[in-house]
Amino acid sequence: CQLAREAQICYASISTVTDYDVWAEKPVTAKEVIETLSKNVELTKKLLTELIDKIPTSKSCACEKALEEAEF
Repeated sequence: CQLAREAQICYASISTVTDYDVWAEKPVTAKEVIETLSKNVELTKKLLTELIDKIPTSKSCACEKALEEAEF
């Protein structure tokens, strides 16, 4: 996040959950975590494929001017 800001690049984070055992009755195995991660990777690829074409070519944000107000 900091590097994108310093480079004045627009960005968005994508987070996915891989370990649901915090609230579950039984612990999750490493195999289950890897399986969930693999599914999440595929879902993320699909999400990005659908969203990339929707990124506007003109910007209405101030990302490219982030350093003008930066404090050093």
